[in-house]
Amino acid sequence: MPVGIGYRPTVGMVLQDPSIWICVGIAMLLIAVGLLRRRALEAHGAKALWIAFWILSCLPLLMALDIFVMGLQSGWRIVGSVLQVRTDAGVAEIDLTRAHAAWVTQNGLYALADRVLGTSAGAYASGLFRLSNGEFAHVYELAGLPRLAVSDGHTLVVLATPDLGALARHVAMGAIPPVLPVSVFPIHPLAGAVTLVVCAAMVVVHVAMWRHYRMRVPDRVTSHWGVTGRPDGYMRRSSFYRWGIGMAIGLGVLFTFISCMTWAGCLLGAIVEVLVAVLWGAVWRANLGTPRTA
Repeated sequence: MPVGIGYRPTVGMVLQDPSIWICVGIAMLLIAVGLLRRRALEAHGAKALWIAFWILSCLPLLMALDIFVMGLQSGWRIVGSVLQVRTDAGVAEIDLTRAHAAWVTQNGLYALADRVLGTSAGAYASGLFRLSNGEFAHVYELAGLPRLAVSDGHTLVVLATPDLGALARHVAMGAIPPVLPVSVFPIHPLAGAVTLVVCAAMVVVHVAMWRHYRMRVPDRVTSHWGVTGRPDGYMRRSSFYRWGIGMAIGLGVLFTFISCMTWAGCLLGAIVEVLVAVLWGAVWRANLGTPRTA
C-alpha cells in the first residue's frame, strides 16, 4: 500500500468551525467584564480576584486553540495497509487488506441521523455519528463531495473529502460488512482518575482554608463587590465555606465525567478547580480586615 495518500484540512477550513468563534467570543466577553470590574476590585484590596478573573478568561481561549490544533490534525491518511481517520471523536483505524467500500448517496442508508460526539455545522461534519441504517460510524465530511463508506468488519468510517478516488482504488468495492459498535463513547479511565484526584485535592484545600480563616473573619462575610468597589453581597462564613465545597465537588463530578471521554476535560477541570480555590482564598483574605461580628 502506498504511503502519503490522504486529506488534511486547510487553516481556512478549520477556522470555519463555529466552536472556535464561540470560545473566542466568550473570552472577549469575560475580558470586557474584567476591565469594568478592575477598579472596583483593586479599590477593595481584592486584586487577586481580578487576576484570577483574567486567568479564567484564558480558558475559552485555550479551548479555541485546542479546537484549532485538533482541526488541523484531523482528516485521513493511509499508513502502510491501515486507513487512519482522525475526527473530533478520536482516531479510527481500518485494515485495508480486508476492507470493503461503496459509494453512497447523501440521503441513503449512510446518511447522518444523529451526532453522538463531534461537530456538525453547515457543510462540515466530524466525529461519531449514528447513521440512517442504525450503525455507528466515524465521519469526516465536507458537503457537496462524493461520499465513501469503508468498513473492515470492526470499524466503519464515512468520508467525503477531495482525493477519495485514490482511497477507493485501494479498497475492494462491494458489500460493506455490518459493524457492531463496542462502545459509542471513547473511554479514558486514566484521565478520569487524574481529574478525580485533582478535584479531591481541591476539596482538601477548601477544608484547609476554612480551618485557617474561620476564626479570623466575621460571621457575616462579604462575598460580592459592586462595580464601584462597595460590598453588595453577604453570606454567613459557614455558608460561604459550604458553597466552596459544593462547587469543588460538583465541578469534580462534572469534569471527571467529561475527562472519561476526552483528555481535554482533565486539563480544563484542573484549571477550573484551581481557579475556584484561588477565588475563594482571595475572598477569605479580603474579609480579614473586616471587624468581627461574632
